[in-house]
Amino acid sequence: MVSIYLVLIVLAVILIQKWLSNYMKIRKILETVPGPKQYPLIGIAPLMMGVPPEDRLAVFNDLCYQFKNGMFLIWFGTQPVINIRKPHQIEKILTSTTIIKKSRFYNFVKPWLGEGLITTTGTRWFNHRRLITPAFHFGVLGEYSAVMRENVQALIELIDKECNRNPKAPINIFDIIGRYTLDTICETAMGVSVNAIQQPDNEYCQALHNITRLFTERVFRFWLASDFIYNKTPSGKQFRKAVKIMHKFTEKVIMDKHRERAEKKISGVTEIEEDNVYGKRKPKAFLDLLLDASENADSPLSLEELREEVDTFMFAGQDTTAMGICNALFALGNAPEIQEKVYQEMKEVIGDSDEVATASQLGQLKFLDRVIKEALRIYPSAPSIGRCTEHDIVIDGHLIPKGTSISLNIYQAHHDPESWPDPETFDPDRFLPENSKGRHIYSYFPFSAGPRNCIGKKFAYLELKTVLTAILRKWKVSSVLKPSEMKMVANITLRPANEKIELYFTPHNNYL
Repeated sequence: MVSIYLVLIVLAVILIQKWLSNYMKIRKILETVPGPKQYPLIGIAPLMMGVPPEDRLAVFNDLCYQFKNGMFLIWFGTQPVINIRKPHQIEKILTSTTIIKKSRFYNFVKPWLGEGLITTTGTRWFNHRRLITPAFHFGVLGEYSAVMRENVQALIELIDKECNRNPKAPINIFDIIGRYTLDTICETAMGVSVNAIQQPDNEYCQALHNITRLFTERVFRFWLASDFIYNKTPSGKQFRKAVKIMHKFTEKVIMDKHRERAEKKISGVTEIEEDNVYGKRKPKAFLDLLLDASENADSPLSLEELREEVDTFMFAGQDTTAMGICNALFALGNAPEIQEKVYQEMKEVIGDSDEVATASQLGQLKFLDRVIKEALRIYPSAPSIGRCTEHDIVIDGHLIPKGTSISLNIYQAHHDPESWPDPETFDPDRFLPENSKGRHIYSYFPFSAGPRNCIGKKFAYLELKTVLTAILRKWKVSSVLKPSEMKMVANITLRPANEKIELYFTPHNNYL
């Protein structure tokens, strides 16, 4: 027995020595990359530990602009992260066909998303991307638009109810918009409703909220990077419980869809016949389109693969879109002149009808396009994205070894005064063709870019425009806080630290 213990101790010592040797080797290679004061094994922890969550973005901003070349190194414990924000640096990563693996932080959501489109790489990513792309074709967006139009009516009714309750009080849109986007993403992803607008406390809504909250907490606690350690903590147990709820819900929906499709095949009922019998056909969800594509593929997707891609759609499309809408309304609530121009454009294109704008009408709102682009510049829904080098690369003369995480800091790139003069000013005309001339294409990338760009970009724009037009045609909004007073945190999404965006809603004359 003693000899077994000795062998185990020797093996442990050998493994620790090997790990420590590799750690010191990487530190030696990266010592030329500038960065703040850090410590062996614990990295930047002493600097960040005492910083309240609501101040982390400001501290990180200071770090970003402290290093003028736009590149610096921080260590999360023993894990190095190269931070970049300059367009030529961003371009080198995003245009690469070999640096497409996501950084290690994405592993924290793998228990939920598995090997879905966001987290997977290599051949599997390529095959799934090719299979899923048709589900976001422009012609298919009409299927999703029908759901958005229906749910936005419920959103308007909810805001109306809040306004009538106390006409002079501001409304916190953070929670309301989040509930709308959850209903919409569930119906567009799976074809079912969780009725979050009416029942925000249901089990599925709470599980989704807990997953995103716990993920963010884990990122800033380097000692929880190990799955073995994290799974034994109260937070880890909460995370696994939430994942189980989410998986159970999605798998039930998929099994119901399989059963429904099988019954239709047996009965021989076609979509055309279904229209004739039941009236207008229910819009197809992402899951329906995925099942159609999968059945015609050489290798149909398994239940697990289907669940992973549907959950990925949920992860990528709910909170990001909600914050895009909230932040755009916040920006407009602080820019009455720009808001008035949006209103006048809508009157010209849509008229005084109280019907939700059609896709054709939305396409004609060119000034609103620029407003959304500028809102996503100042408040990008995803403040950063991560990659992991799969081979040694050189950036600005610095060798970055294989296996190093690289953070592409979208928020800081969008606020860099070299690319965006007076960057804190909300000015949609920055995106006029004549004002965009000469600007580096990679100075703006709210939906990423290159081979791993956001597949749902058109979906997000459609939902942003659908909601903004529905609200701004009925009400004039004004913000309680100014941009300088709003503390933001850079979690999975860029969001207010106190989860409040309070706006006053004043009806336009034609709605009085």
